Amino acid sequence: MPVFVTFNIYLFYGLVFFSMGCAVLFRNFRYSQLKIAPTLWALAIFGFSHAFHEWSELYVLIFTEHISAEYKLLTQWLCLVKLFLSYAALMVFAWQILTINHKRIAYIGHSLIIALVFVYFYLIIPDLHHLAINRSGFVEASQYTRILIGFGSALLAGLGMLIYGVNLRQEQHSYGNYFALCGVGLVLYGGLSGLVPTEYHYSVPIYRTLAGALILIALFKALKIFDLEKEQATAAKLKRAIEADKYKAIGQLAMGVAHEINNPLASSMLALDLLERKHANLCDSQSNYLARIRLGIERASSISKELLSYARPATGKRSFVAVKDILSSAVKLLSHRTKLHQIELNCSDSIVLYAEKIKLEELFINLLCNAIDACEPSDKIRVNAQQDEKMVRITVVDSGSGMTSTQLERATELFYSTKAVGQGTGLGLAICEQIVALHNGKMHIASSEGQGTCITLTFYRGYD
Repeated sequence: MPVFVTFNIYLFYGLVFFSMGCAVLFRNFRYSQLKIAPTLWALAIFGFSHAFHEWSELYVLIFTEHISAEYKLLTQWLCLVKLFLSYAALMVFAWQILTINHKRIAYIGHSLIIALVFVYFYLIIPDLHHLAINRSGFVEASQYTRILIGFGSALLAGLGMLIYGVNLRQEQHSYGNYFALCGVGLVLYGGLSGLVPTEYHYSVPIYRTLAGALILIALFKALKIFDLEKEQATAAKLKRAIEADKYKAIGQLAMGVAHEINNPLASSMLALDLLERKHANLCDSQSNYLARIRLGIERASSISKELLSYARPATGKRSFVAVKDILSSAVKLLSHRTKLHQIELNCSDSIVLYAEKIKLEELFINLLCNAIDACEPSDKIRVNAQQDEKMVRITVVDSGSGMTSTQLERATELFYSTKAVGQGTGLGLAICEQIVALHNGKMHIASSEGQGTCITLTFYRGYD
């Protein structure tokens, strides 16, 4: 084959894989919720290392006659090592992409990878001395590397990507097609580069380049989802900021209304006291009416005070607060929603946390609201609190609709909601997790569809 043709084939060959590495490297995966995002670094390393390998192969092909005899052995060793390293990066990617799939698939795939590596070194290590003195040994070692490490890793990585893409497609994500196509491209490239020798036909490097181009195009299309995720996250932040401004205005209005309500409530209570003193000898029915009036005024006053306390902006200052008081306050604020539900609080007066009171109120209000939304009228919601020297553990248990395993995995994702459009923002559990983490704690969610949900909050002592 003419040098000019060889040069261009290998130039584009390496360029395809270099572009593949760049396509991954210059993407921002920070805000991505896709499981594949943390694995793509290995694919980027494979792209860059394989491009370097092909370009160095081009150098050796063109200038092989100019390499002195004393460096030929070293050149052969370098070619073998960089071939192995480039495929090793693909094998790491195969391991990771299989990990994010079904457990059984991951177990089988990992076992095959371990077996391939074991067989490879079992064949190579005894021949190290043979490699050092005989050129044919390098040809044999290169074949082992291409077949076992190259084809094996490309096949497993391709199958892992294909399965991941199909799963995305079943979840009604159209971009799953591109991940599946990328997997097909990896399998094709693995077959061409691992099983078909370069010397078989002059067109073999061309077909390898085309297979690499298929991987690149499919990967580039698939990676657009990360740009879309970033745009959606930005739009969601803007929407959240607008909602926050609206709720801030509503909170200020509520504070003003609560202040205005407090004055007539205080006057009513004073008038009631004077009435009771003036008419001390009332009959039982009249006394009962006055008692009911007093209870209503006290209840309205209590709710007004709780609302003022909750609407007051967080100061960031912490103090020792009784968990029972916080829970009782949250239940009072939600009294308009708890009339048809049974809220059972099992919490000792002695359980305290060093925390921001307003943040904890927000935490429990969000959790109770979610439990109420999931439950039918008359269902019971239980809140249990326990403590020891190391931690305080609080559980919120409901007998509502629960969540599927897929919904449970995404429960704390920002803007993910199982409620109907317009009925939920998808911020509740994400905010709860953030508040718990702020107080040196962890939140664990256990749920089954139709069996209810149990949310466990664990606050650790000693690091406040």
